[in-house]
Amino acid sequence: MAASVRMTKRGLVADGGIVYDWWIDDTVTGHVLLCEDTEVARPYTASAVPISDMLARRGSGSEENPDQATREDFVVVAAALFQEWKRMGHPPEAVMRTYW
Repeated sequence: MAASVRMTKRGLVADGGIVYDWWIDDTVTGHVLLCEDTEVARPYTASAVPISDMLARRGSGSEENPDQATREDFVVVAAALFQEWKRMGHPPEAVMRTYW
Protein backbone atom coordinates (compact mmCIF):
# COMPACT_ATOMS: atom_id res chain seq x y z
CA MET A 1 0.00 0.00 0.00
CA ALA A 2 1.33 3.44 -0.93
CA ALA A 3 1.00 6.56 1.18
CA SER A 4 1.03 9.98 -0.49
CA VAL A 5 2.37 12.94 1.46
CA ARG A 6 1.74 16.50 0.26
CA MET A 7 2.88 19.73 1.88
CA THR A 8 2.49 23.36 0.95
CA LYS A 9 4.06 26.38 2.56
CA ARG A 10 1.53 28.35 4.62
CA GLY A 11 3.85 31.20 5.54
CA LEU A 12 6.47 32.61 7.87
CA VAL A 13 6.03 33.12 11.60
CA ALA A 14 7.49 35.84 13.83
CA ASP A 15 10.53 33.81 15.00
CA GLY A 16 11.62 33.07 11.44
CA GLY A 17 10.11 29.60 11.12
CA ILE A 18 8.00 28.37 8.22
CA VAL A 19 4.60 26.72 8.75
CA TYR A 20 3.58 24.02 6.27
CA ASP A 21 0.15 22.43 5.81
CA TRP A 22 0.36 18.68 5.15
CA TRP A 23 -1.90 15.85 3.98
CA ILE A 24 -1.43 12.08 3.96
CA ASP A 25 -3.61 10.29 1.42
CA ASP A 26 -5.92 13.33 1.36
CA THR A 27 -7.42 12.36 4.72
CA VAL A 28 -5.02 13.19 7.54
CA THR A 29 -4.22 16.89 7.79
CA GLY A 30 -1.87 18.78 10.05
CA HIS A 31 0.74 21.49 10.26
CA VAL A 32 4.47 21.46 10.88
CA LEU A 33 6.82 24.30 11.72
CA LEU A 34 10.29 24.25 10.17
CA CYS A 35 12.91 26.32 12.00
CA GLU A 36 15.70 26.99 9.49
CA ASP A 37 18.19 28.30 12.06
CA THR A 38 18.08 25.20 14.25
CA GLU A 39 17.16 22.76 11.43
CA VAL A 40 14.29 21.40 13.52
CA ALA A 41 10.71 20.50 12.58
CA ARG A 42 7.89 20.50 15.14
CA PRO A 43 4.16 19.68 14.91
CA TYR A 44 2.12 22.88 15.16
CA THR A 45 -1.39 24.17 14.72
CA ALA A 46 -2.30 26.30 11.70
CA SER A 47 -1.77 29.43 13.83
CA ALA A 48 1.78 28.32 14.82
CA VAL A 49 1.07 27.03 18.34
CA PRO A 50 3.08 23.90 19.29
CA ILE A 51 1.05 20.72 19.68
CA SER A 52 3.61 18.92 21.84
CA ASP A 53 7.30 18.97 22.76
CA MET A 54 8.07 16.57 19.91
CA LEU A 55 10.72 17.61 17.39
CA ALA A 56 12.90 16.13 14.66
CA ARG A 57 16.41 17.36 13.85
CA ARG A 58 17.49 17.52 10.22
CA GLY A 59 21.12 16.51 10.63
CA SER A 60 20.75 13.58 12.98
CA GLY A 61 17.22 12.42 12.29
CA SER A 62 16.72 12.26 16.04
CA GLU A 63 13.34 12.66 17.59
CA GLU A 64 12.74 14.03 21.05
CA ASN A 65 9.72 13.68 23.36
CA PRO A 66 7.52 11.70 20.96
CA ASP A 67 3.77 12.04 21.38
CA GLN A 68 2.40 8.64 20.35
CA ALA A 69 -0.83 10.09 18.94
CA THR A 70 0.98 12.10 16.24
CA ARG A 71 4.38 10.41 16.09
CA GLU A 72 4.02 8.24 12.97
CA ASP A 73 2.49 10.92 10.73
CA PHE A 74 4.92 13.55 11.99
CA VAL A 75 7.96 11.36 11.27
CA VAL A 76 6.79 10.75 7.68
CA VAL A 77 6.09 14.45 7.11
CA ALA A 78 9.36 15.65 8.69
CA ALA A 79 11.35 13.09 6.66
CA ALA A 80 9.76 14.25 3.38
CA LEU A 81 10.34 17.91 4.27
CA PHE A 82 14.00 17.32 5.16
CA GLN A 83 14.58 15.25 1.99
CA GLU A 84 13.26 18.06 -0.21
CA TRP A 85 15.26 20.65 1.74
CA LYS A 86 18.44 18.65 1.16
CA ARG A 87 17.64 18.06 -2.50
CA MET A 88 16.80 21.72 -3.24
CA GLY A 89 19.33 23.35 -0.92
CA HIS A 90 16.63 25.50 0.70
CA PRO A 91 13.23 24.94 2.30
CA PRO A 92 10.72 23.97 -0.39
CA GLU A 93 7.49 25.73 -1.35
CA ALA A 94 5.73 22.39 -1.80
CA VAL A 95 6.47 18.67 -1.35
CA MET A 96 4.87 15.59 -2.93
CA ARG A 97 6.16 12.14 -1.95
CA THR A 98 4.79 8.62 -2.31
CA TYR A 99 5.94 5.89 0.08
CA TRP A 100 5.36 2.14 -0.22
